[in-house]
Amino acid sequence: CTLSLSFNNDGPLGTFFRYICDNGTYIARYDDLVNGKEEKIDVSKVDVSMNGIELQDREFIAAIREGREPNASVAKVLPCYDILNKLEQSLAASA
Repeated sequence: CTLSLSFNNDGPLGTFFRYICDNGTYIARYDDLVNGKEEKIDVSKVDVSMNGIELQDREFIAAIREGREPNASVAKVLPCYDILNKLEQSLAASA
């Protein structure tokens, strides 16, 4: 799973993300993760921080230091935006 954080969120503060998969349901709220029964899942040993923005920044700086493309580079995101553009055009044409 990838959770992208954005300051362009149109939803209310406190927005959550629900992930439904083969082995259960997970709900992510800011830096907290619970299962479908609202039981907190301990993720303290997963990474150096549970702050998503800090982790994105760490990855970006690490990529620069290591001379590699960051995980969330523009080049990796462009194909997704191309599909979103095609979907938007298709919806506009059918409206």
